[in-house]
Amino acid sequence: MAEKAPGRAGKMKKPAELSKQFLDIIKEWQRLEDDTIRYSEELMKKTNNKLVKMTMEMIKHDSQKHKAMQQMLIDSITKEPFILTPEDLNSLGNGLNKHMTAEAKSLELADEAFQNSELFVTKYVLSYLIADEQKHHSLLSKLDELKRATVFVT
Repeated sequence: MAEKAPGRAGKMKKPAELSKQFLDIIKEWQRLEDDTIRYSEELMKKTNNKLVKMTMEMIKHDSQKHKAMQQMLIDSITKEPFILTPEDLNSLGNGLNKHMTAEAKSLELADEAFQNSELFVTKYVLSYLIADEQKHHSLLSKLDELKRATVFVT
């Protein structure tokens, strides 16, 4: 299972993630993602508008990813915990840096396109893409922070 968190008076307590309440929250959230997937599919069938279809498709795919990540959390609690070793992060090495550079350049280009656009639909699509690129850059930055932290810990 997961590691123990320090409690009061030095006693080790179980992390909140090991509680039934936490698992129930994640499972309920998964059910809501199922609803979102179904609603997105229903709306895609009801329209021929490319913008609406694209938006619903993006929401559907995001919800599918959310469900997979939620299941990974559940499995890490109920089956096998996450184990992240310095070797796991060090193996990312130069590839992670290249990916971060590409994401940063993508953000620059997306922002430049947004600044040079005037139409609502263009700004709508670009704002989504910018938010997604920012999310990617943030995730990669967190991995990089973990990678650098393991250098000092090991």
